[in-house]
This record gives sequence, C-alpha cells and structure tokens, in this order.
Amino acid sequence: MLRFAVVSLMVAGLTAGFWSAPAEAQGRKPFHAMSNDEKNDVKTAETVDAQYRNALERTRKSDAQPVRVDPWSNMRGTEATPKKK
Repeated sequence: MLRFAVVSLMVAGLTAGFWSAPAEAQGRKPFHAMSNDEKNDVKTAETVDAQYRNALERTRKSDAQPVRVDPWSNMRGTEATPKKK
C-alpha cells in the first residue's frame, strides 16, 4: 500500500514536470542571448512602458476636490409654505 502511494506521487510529480516544461520554454531569453533586433525591441517596449506610466502620473488628480452632482436639482419646485420670520 505504501509503495503504491509513493509510486503514484512520483508519477504525479513527473507528469506535472512534463506539463510545465512548455510553459517554461515560453519565458523570456536572457538579455545576453538575444540578437540585436530583439534587444532593440525590448528597449523600445521598456521605453513605451515608461512613457505610459509617466502619462498616467501626469493625469492623476490626487489633490482635486470631488465634484458634487445633484441629479434632482432641476426637479425640485419652490417651497409650498413660506418660511416664518
């Protein structure tokens, strides 16, 4: 019984390893192993990403006051009873 459990765990581990190998193969190459075109593509992508993050920072409004909207402002009529003095 113990032997069956150990063997089944080993088979499960090997199966998981085989299934994860293709996902690992899709990872990014080390920078030193890339061609010049690939290096330029990576640098361009990093530059565009930095520009995007800077644009987001410029448009962030952290100090602005929230705008209060009253959707019923046009629906309210005049007061029915005059105020007492």
